[in-house]
Amino acid sequence: MIREIPLAPPLRPTVFLRSFATARSLVLVALSFCIAGVCHAQAPSSARYQNVLAKAVRGVAQDALPAVVTIEVIGVMQADGEVRQDAPTSGVVIDEMGHVLTSSWVTGGDSASIIVNTPSGKRYPATVVAQDEHRDLVLLKVSSSDETWQPIEFPATDQTIDQVGETMVAVARYGEANTPMVSTGILSAVGRLDGTAIQTDARISPAFYGGPLIDLKGHFRGIVIPAVGEGGAEESTAWYDSGIAFAIPSSIIAEKLDQLRRGNNIQQGLLGFVVAGSDPYAEGTELSVVRKRSPADKAGLKVGDQVQTIGGQKVTRRQEIKLALGQFDAGDDVEITYQRDGKSLSTIATMVATIPPLQPQFIGLIATDEVMPESNEADSVVVQSVWDQSPADGVLKPNDRLIQLDGSPILNTNALRQRLWASEPETAMELTIEREGKTQTVSIDPLTLDGPLDRIQAHQTSDNSAADDWNVETLQLPDITNTAAIWFPQPAADAATASDETPSTPLALAIVLAPPKDRDPSTMLDPWKDLARQHRVAVCVICSDADDQWRPNEIDAITKLTAASLKQSGASPSAVSLIGGGAFTMGEKANPADSMALGASLSTENVFSGVAISNETEPPAIRIRKDGPPRLLRVLIPSPPNSEMPFWAATLRRIGCPLQTTLTLNRDLCLQWTRSLLTM
Repeated sequence: MIREIPLAPPLRPTVFLRSFATARSLVLVALSFCIAGVCHAQAPSSARYQNVLAKAVRGVAQDALPAVVTIEVIGVMQADGEVRQDAPTSGVVIDEMGHVLTSSWVTGGDSASIIVNTPSGKRYPATVVAQDEHRDLVLLKVSSSDETWQPIEFPATDQTIDQVGETMVAVARYGEANTPMVSTGILSAVGRLDGTAIQTDARISPAFYGGPLIDLKGHFRGIVIPAVGEGGAEESTAWYDSGIAFAIPSSIIAEKLDQLRRGNNIQQGLLGFVVAGSDPYAEGTELSVVRKRSPADKAGLKVGDQVQTIGGQKVTRRQEIKLALGQFDAGDDVEITYQRDGKSLSTIATMVATIPPLQPQFIGLIATDEVMPESNEADSVVVQSVWDQSPADGVLKPNDRLIQLDGSPILNTNALRQRLWASEPETAMELTIEREGKTQTVSIDPLTLDGPLDRIQAHQTSDNSAADDWNVETLQLPDITNTAAIWFPQPAADAATASDETPSTPLALAIVLAPPKDRDPSTMLDPWKDLARQHRVAVCVICSDADDQWRPNEIDAITKLTAASLKQSGASPSAVSLIGGGAFTMGEKANPADSMALGASLSTENVFSGVAISNETEPPAIRIRKDGPPRLLRVLIPSPPNSEMPFWAATLRRIGCPLQTTLTLNRDLCLQWTRSLLTM
């Protein structure tokens, strides 16, 4: 399952007016069900069918309700220092000792107390026994000698065969009166959230989180959790009442209960490898990265291995690998079969909760893929240029063909960049190269990207690229209302004036987000033009849709305009920077464009190679992935003398984004730095 790390403490809404208004339409006092409220939209219209369905729903809800409790979270401390009481949610009694299983909703913030309101109307304080962080579940314990608990019954495995389309009933209680709540739908999908959850189209409000999902035979099928699909929203609760809800299957819960009762937290397991390619649904399971000292490395996996099965489950693409790994937790042993050099091999890897953060490395190399015309696939990686005074200077030369890195084949430039990103710091790397028809091995001592920018700055080898015939064009996309303009060189003139002996290095691209008050992108390009020519960086300025703010939903517009800018300019997709308003206005403090730049760069998967923002940027309300391919994103911030790093810096470093610091930001520096993104 994909885990996410909030940049800042997530603030959940205090009042859910729309949510509870919808939920009240489903409230069934004394279980007096409204027929229209329980009939599925696609059900036959006959009154007899409606009556039968209503009776069945009433029956399974009545059977489940004695095991359903209301949970109140009181005294939650917000980031602004205020204290609030969260909207109540639900829980399920799972044994006669007072253990209650609920969702991660109750532990989303530090609270003064957690209160369980039982079906009998009594209220008891509860303590957290353990958490299943992998599946967003929490086990509570209520200490009471005078309460008679009626636990929910776990069905036998053969009674809960998931069949998409079968009717599901979500049951909850709300408020001090323990008012019953019911929402019906179908089982709409299985194997969701990377294989950990089932999906229903029942309309779920926060009061249902932690409550049971029941089928029409009365079988306990799962516990509803706050979650959204990958990349679906900033908050895990954003899809409430949307008709898309997730629940952890009861069969998985039953397997994990003993561990939780013992007070052992459960975390997602990580292996530490990356599958080649950018499309998770494309065929292929070849490993492009194996993290040093990771479970995958210790199990003997190497770059170039092709994974065949995980835990006995056949896999043919990256998405299937994620689904297969979703059932395992940190500490679990996973059998992996793979193919190497035409032979089928097997190994066992022990998954871990954390892998040491990446410390991306730099050697000062610009390389290109040589593509086979018949297959349009990379055949080899060739050195295009080497930066002066970089670690590769004097070791590698233009036209060197790169064959292996530390004994494993180099698949393509993207895979090479990922492997350098995951290399061991302060450790020499061995490159096998072909130069003038002869094979040799060279050693390079890399530098760590994180830290002061001047540590890794190098002087680019000069090229004879054209400096004239640049022009401004307005970018207009049919489904985008944001205005944008790009300053870039004419490709024809560039090709005509380039030297045959010294091929030009690729064009880089800077995407500049204007402060909301600035509305004319063509005019705002003026102070960038001469610097863009000098550093050979195309510049695109994008304005916000509104003149008072940047909105989260404009990330899609920024991404599409970036793609259009790459197509228009012919710039390298490996050297795209996103520059916030603090750099644009030069000297002003952070503005909404900085927050938007940070949010857009972290919400997209390797669309941007770097983001330059003020060190006073307010982090956006986004959630970022913990696992998956390395995020190849450098972050440039000003760091004046005696200043402290922003509080969000540690989170960025934890997910492998190097923070590069400089005394101040200005246009010249931002474009020089954008140009440096071409190197690896």
